[in-house]
Amino acid sequence: MKTESSENDPLKKKLSRRKAISTAGKVAISAIVAGVVAGVGGYYAGSAAAAPTTVKETVTKTVTAAATTVEKTVTTTVSAPGATTTVTAPAETVTVTKTVAAPGVKPYEGVKLTVLCHTGVQAGPWHAYKEDLKNLLGIDLEVVEAPPEELYSKGLLGIKSKPADYDLVQFNSAWIGDFEPYLLPLDDYVEKADPGWGDVLPGFRLFRNMWAGKIYSWTLDGDTFMFYYRKDLFDHPDEKEEFKKRYGYELGPPKTWDQVRDIAEFFTRKAGDTLAGSKLKKDFFGYADQAKRGRVYYWYFFRWIPYRAAEEGGMPHYFDPDTMKPLINTPASVEALEAMKDILQFSPPGVLGFEWTELFTAAMSDSVVAMWIHWRDEGDRFQDKLQPLPVENPPTPQLGFCPVPGVEKDGKLYRYTPIDTCWELGIAKNSKNPDAAYAVLYFLMRPDNALERVMAPTAKIPSSNHDPYAYSQFYSPRWRAEKPWVGPFLDA
Repeated sequence: MKTESSENDPLKKKLSRRKAISTAGKVAISAIVAGVVAGVGGYYAGSAAAAPTTVKETVTKTVTAAATTVEKTVTTTVSAPGATTTVTAPAETVTVTKTVAAPGVKPYEGVKLTVLCHTGVQAGPWHAYKEDLKNLLGIDLEVVEAPPEELYSKGLLGIKSKPADYDLVQFNSAWIGDFEPYLLPLDDYVEKADPGWGDVLPGFRLFRNMWAGKIYSWTLDGDTFMFYYRKDLFDHPDEKEEFKKRYGYELGPPKTWDQVRDIAEFFTRKAGDTLAGSKLKKDFFGYADQAKRGRVYYWYFFRWIPYRAAEEGGMPHYFDPDTMKPLINTPASVEALEAMKDILQFSPPGVLGFEWTELFTAAMSDSVVAMWIHWRDEGDRFQDKLQPLPVENPPTPQLGFCPVPGVEKDGKLYRYTPIDTCWELGIAKNSKNPDAAYAVLYFLMRPDNALERVMAPTAKIPSSNHDPYAYSQFYSPRWRAEKPWVGPFLDA
């Protein structure tokens, strides 16, 4: 039975919600993982602007123990290390409220809830937090896992049922049009108990969590794309000297697709050739995509967006806004496809069959690729998995990050970074226990627990594959201290 005790129920108390990054109009966003962006689904943000190098994060901790409540405010100043791209910090202080309730107070004692989630590593946080939810809230949580190809049908059927088969459901943000009629609007809940709505980047908050002006979800996994390059190779003095001699400009992180083409050509070499001052043990390639049919459209869009933007002189359209004529066959669209085809000559054999695993293996494990575009896993989770270059005397492996390249026209650089469709968490409108379901969502999205998820693997959560999506995560002193390699990635 649900009890009326409220010490640990976020709906029974008003949280501290100071003016921390409240609306998109108050936030100057230029570069969060290559620009705050909005997406393959149709929203983008442009090039990074200059940014301060110091970020202040104020964390307000409210600790309730027995009858005593102590509030402690700690202000930490973090100097962001130098990075390829600039990072614009929010103009206002980010205030994070963490509440630890007195033991024994369980507002939802005996309530049973079911969550449907992505199988495998994405289910890690749910299993890690089950015991906490039981101890703190009294909730018995059943975790039902499904592979991604089944989440749509299983999730939609489950939340349409009366009562719903699943109280909470993980779904892809691209499905919101189909899921919305059966999801619970969260606006009233967030107004009463906000786990940090203003902390979520606008690219996710406005374009992934909302539909028709209402909040229907909270981001679990902030998927965007990064451009990766072998920094150990790009920084080698012999390679830098030879590149400038051949192409007439400095070797560095590419800003345009024309530069990507030059660099890919330059670094494509045969076994026995010299690379980074040492003899290659196997063939080496300048660039690779996930080029398998069905997946490759993402990698085409990375070209299509800036090529079309340069053609239009601004934000590209998929369809003519007046006639709805498809614009996929414009001269710039064809040019983007030709550029993609051209660079295949500098890619590994079999690249037309590459998906996530194949590209990760070629670039990170086999270390036979100089540049690639991928999700953020390499940067925030697997950078320590980068293997040395396949040469006889390899330098220390180093991974570089920068925004996805663009197209330059008439002296202007058109450069955009897409946010992928993201994994979201919503509550079924037909849930028998919506208040308890929101208490679970609140717990999972609370900044301290959300940081634990995106930092995984940690001692608490061995796996998640959840990428950062909030200011407090990108500027987290803890993350930067515990995993030093992540700093340049977060800055980029």
